[in-house]
Amino acid sequence: EQGLPLDEHSETCPDCVAAREAHERLRAGIAGLGADDEPPPGWQARVGERIEERKEPRKRHRGWLLWMVPAVAGAAAVLVVLFLLRPSPAAPPSLVARIESGDTVRRGAEAQPGDLLRLTATTGEAPYAELRVYRNDAEMVLRCSAEAPCTRQGPNLTATLGLDGIGRYTPLLLHSEKPLPEGGGDLDTDTREALDAGAEVELGADVDVR
Repeated sequence: EQGLPLDEHSETCPDCVAAREAHERLRAGIAGLGADDEPPPGWQARVGERIEERKEPRKRHRGWLLWMVPAVAGAAAVLVVLFLLRPSPAAPPSLVARIESGDTVRRGAEAQPGDLLRLTATTGEAPYAELRVYRNDAEMVLRCSAEAPCTRQGPNLTATLGLDGIGRYTPLLLHSEKPLPEGGGDLDTDTREALDAGAEVELGADVDVR
């Protein structure tokens, strides 16, 4: 945001790399907005010629500017409206995991029993999406979409999980154009079933509870 060089952490942190790539895609998308809405070259001259043809010869010179200014302003207004109504590109699917311990919120890979795991996901344009968490790759301890403990508002999906046992917790986001399989087995089996059903998977960083 300040235009300063990024530190070494941003080159190795997966979340930072993903955030930077998303930022670059967003900048590229914004730069191309409105390109298809530009009027063809020379449109001002053609508008002026048509206005002149419709006027009486004695009024051409005096009335040209009076007709030209509203025409240009009207065309500009149309372009502004088209630009504002153009839908903005949806953010790509992503998943961020944060650990909350008491009054401290941090992003990291270690936690203690009793901490909270807060998941924040962007589902893109997928109509079907789920947040899941597996413990030690063998037990599904969280699965939700729009029901508690998940909350979905448009493309944004959030959930909170209490880390009540020691182990490795793996969060993931499933998103698809089709209904997702229920799962309920281990991480590898459920992920393979979801991929076979046409879903895409966004893995979050593992959290070790010790």
